[in-house]
Amino acid sequence: MPKLRAAIFEDDAYENFLPLTYTRPSFDLRCGAKSFRHRIMDLLRAPDAMPFTRDYLADFMESKEKGPVNRTESIIGTTLFINGLLVPNKAIALKMSRASEGHIGVKDDRLVFVCLGPVKAREFAERLSRPLGSLDVSQLERSAMKRVEVQEAKLLSHPRELISTNSEILKGDILSLKKSRAGKVHPKATILGKRSDLSIGPRSVVEAGTVIDVRAGPVHIDSDCIIRPNAWIQGPTFIGSGTQVLPSARIHGGSSIGVMCNIGGEVEETVIHGHTDKAHAGYVGHSYIGEWVSLGALTTASDLKITYGTVKVNIRGQRIDTGETNIGAFIADHVKTSIGAMIYPGGKIGVATQIHGIVSGDVPSFSIYAKSLGSKTIESIFESVAETQRRTYQRKRIEQTAADITLLKKVYELTKEERKSSGVVQGRFSI
Repeated sequence: MPKLRAAIFEDDAYENFLPLTYTRPSFDLRCGAKSFRHRIMDLLRAPDAMPFTRDYLADFMESKEKGPVNRTESIIGTTLFINGLLVPNKAIALKMSRASEGHIGVKDDRLVFVCLGPVKAREFAERLSRPLGSLDVSQLERSAMKRVEVQEAKLLSHPRELISTNSEILKGDILSLKKSRAGKVHPKATILGKRSDLSIGPRSVVEAGTVIDVRAGPVHIDSDCIIRPNAWIQGPTFIGSGTQVLPSARIHGGSSIGVMCNIGGEVEETVIHGHTDKAHAGYVGHSYIGEWVSLGALTTASDLKITYGTVKVNIRGQRIDTGETNIGAFIADHVKTSIGAMIYPGGKIGVATQIHGIVSGDVPSFSIYAKSLGSKTIESIFESVAETQRRTYQRKRIEQTAADITLLKKVYELTKEERKSSGVVQGRFSI
């Protein structure tokens, strides 16, 4: 049987992960040491897997990745479409790779995968600029040659699963990466556990006085990283290329940190996307943090209620009990917090929001929030947000592009109703 071409799509569960998914497809959420998309591609050995997402994100992705997105015309043969919120394992990957034309895999009315011949694959792909819903799945089921209930598949549907799944799969992700000892570990750094459980990439340096504890799981430090004196890192932890871990850092096991970050203070079982700065003292626990976020000194995202009760999170306008006692904040891209900001458990902080003081609930995108300091929540001026993005990029020697501004503008428009319903007002911010 010829090798199937793979494609990765979104379903409407992406809405459960807003505001994180305003600026990225759900399959590009980071979990473990990789995004969902790259984990699927790696397990299926499908480096050319085609992504299908919402139109405004497709344009942005193409500008950044220089590869085809939402390109139906690229489908020329039998294609295996895979749900981008699938956490695959070897058994699921093998089952999918053996699927024949007309086979469909479903779990709890959500599509896990479908294998389609060229004509039907192109027809199906045309739908995918609008994330797949239950009616789409029903139509597919009626025309399928074979329907398989894939109960063993893990499809994420709740933001709390980003935290629990990260810890669950991080160790396996790190072990699957190519180990490297090309970096330098100072003789006066301490490795607790087997040295073979520490992988350190080219041009990375672990300086004197650092403690790396691999007894509970491996630590992978990618290329061009600097781990400053007296930092403490516990495994399993992944640290992306170009990241600097500062002397104040205490990174607990179950943490995944992206590229070009500055990390200080205390981080516990937290996912941090790239280009994010948490350079100062302050605690962030069991949280999910997007790209280009800046957390001011002493910013704290609490992950435990003083009653030790379970944490509730707002999803699609409903207050949902996570069933978990340890849940921190969900912070979208381009958020800035000022000195001493405090975020209560379960809080969702929207795209490009500024935070001042104490936050006890959700904050809509493109807002300036300082309720605890006696200020109304003010709508950000778009031109100011775009200029702040330019300056932030410039600090890391990255050029802001027209695509960056276009994406910001689209999300600004998409979230207008969110601000209106939350009582955000227009005006000039002052405290």
